[in-house]
Amino acid sequence: MDSRNMTQNQLSASIRSKKGKSANQKLRQAGNIPAVLYGPRGNILLEMAEESTRHLLEKMSGMHEIVPINVTDSASGESWTAQVLLREIQKHPYQHQITHIDFWELPEAKPQIVRIPIHVIGESPGVKGGGVLQMVVREIPVSCLPADIPSFVEVDSSSLELGDSIRIQDVKLPEKVTVGTDENFAVISIVGRAKEEEEEIVEVAEGEEAVEGEEADSEDSVKDEKTEEE
Repeated sequence: MDSRNMTQNQLSASIRSKKGKSANQKLRQAGNIPAVLYGPRGNILLEMAEESTRHLLEKMSGMHEIVPINVTDSASGESWTAQVLLREIQKHPYQHQITHIDFWELPEAKPQIVRIPIHVIGESPGVKGGGVLQMVVREIPVSCLPADIPSFVEVDSSSLELGDSIRIQDVKLPEKVTVGTDENFAVISIVGRAKEEEEEIVEVAEGEEAVEGEEADSEDSVKDEKTEEE
């Protein structure tokens, strides 16, 4: 089983004192964007360089991935680093630009419950036999410390026959990561093809046989005509 942890890239931000529509517009005109950091320190207003922030976020695998952010307070000259999750990203309607970001700071010593995407691996015997792999969910809740949050979790389908499924409590998770729910719902299942789809396949096969039969009759007819001419 393989999983990737948080990105090693680091965001940079400065604390801003001005807020409101006019102040935010001036920030964007200067190539920066407003942001807010929510969490145990309260709600902190930030400003960030738009281009470098966008490029780093584009390398991330999704909203679930944690990333360190270095925050500088120009008034005091102090700086500190926090581990954050993306809470919301607002983008320009037609330009390739970010206009606002909300972050959520994660207390480093406290386990968090986050939703992680699943990647299905392996070839299912049930699929080879004509079944279909159905992803019941695409993300699962897990609980762990911020530093241990994986980017994804792999689910192996190589042992699943038709009618089999893997439930969340059966998913193999990385060390220090546990399931973040008491429920035991199905994550993936191997199901039969829909009746309409099976009928369509049969009809296509019958159609091909009919065409082959017509071609054979046509060839026999040509042979008979040649025999008569001789």
